[in-house]
Amino acid sequence: MKICLDAGHGGKDPGAIGTAPFRLEEKEINLAITKLLEESLEPLGHWVALTRRRDVFISLEARSLFANQLGADLFISIHTNSFYSPDISGIEVFYCPGSGKGKTLAEKILESLMNSFPNHNNRGIKSRDLKVLRETKMPAVLVEVEFLSNPEQLQFLAAEKNREALANAISKGIDKYIASG
Repeated sequence: MKICLDAGHGGKDPGAIGTAPFRLEEKEINLAITKLLEESLEPLGHWVALTRRRDVFISLEARSLFANQLGADLFISIHTNSFYSPDISGIEVFYCPGSGKGKTLAEKILESLMNSFPNHNNRGIKSRDLKVLRETKMPAVLVEVEFLSNPEQLQFLAAEKNREALANAISKGIDKYIASG
């Protein structure tokens, strides 16, 4: 299967910024998890391409165009969330409205993440008209792995072992989607 992985934000666009108990930018976490996801998917026989491999800005249009020109079978965009209240936490997955395959992919990935992280808040799957989901021609999801605005989750996301576990859980969800046919 040909899979396009998108590390959200990058370059001049840091995305969400966690500041307590230390500073961490979303673009860094997204890229780290995306590279680990690539390492998890390739040994399973998947051909994987990344929209970015380093800290550069890439427009939403360019991300979608890249996946479409690649002829990818799946598009997975990795993000971390933020909210004005530091008490909010959880994992959620978005898919494009009207995409049955996108919805199924979102369900499989979220199920796998919640199995791996049962103590995390399950914020569910959500249908959202996001440019990278709407303009890609294949089943596409955007995974929000946790909230940088939550101090406990900021520390969770900063740990390499947790990033690896997130990548492995997303990989298992992708494989369950592919196996379901």
